[in-house]
Amino acid sequence: MSGEKCNSVGFVIRRLDHVLRQNLEMCVKEEGIDEITLMHGWILRYLYENQDQDIFQKDIEKNFSIGRSTVTGIIQILEKKGFINREFVAHDARLKKVTLTQKGMDSHRKIEEQITCQNRKMTEGVNPQDLQIFLQVAAQIRMNLESDRRTEGKTVR
Repeated sequence: MSGEKCNSVGFVIRRLDHVLRQNLEMCVKEEGIDEITLMHGWILRYLYENQDQDIFQKDIEKNFSIGRSTVTGIIQILEKKGFINREFVAHDARLKKVTLTQKGMDSHRKIEEQITCQNRKMTEGVNPQDLQIFLQVAAQIRMNLESDRRTEGKTVR
């Protein structure tokens, strides 16, 4: 592979994602929480942080930029394994809010400890100003990609 391709933004992000996933999966397995994926862990975190709100499948789809069928599958798995419940809401019988069970909360806490540890490792020795620039650049890249996705298929005039 040429040096240019190895230094492309997409390649660097993909490589970081791969190493982060490997490290987190290893740490989570060591904690005995190997029955869920990293995406499941992120969703548990989202539900934990938003316990004071009614969270529905569409909220998860939007927050994680993943499709309906993917979220449906994840919710079914998490519910089957006892991490979440789906409950009807009084104002609309068609809607079911997604809530954490005690098992989901306990697992979230263990996963969160591992994420905190990984964040410390990732930022060790990184200048705080450089880290802030990195986070700003990453946010801009994400916005660029999301903007591109919104205009895809539309005629630009």
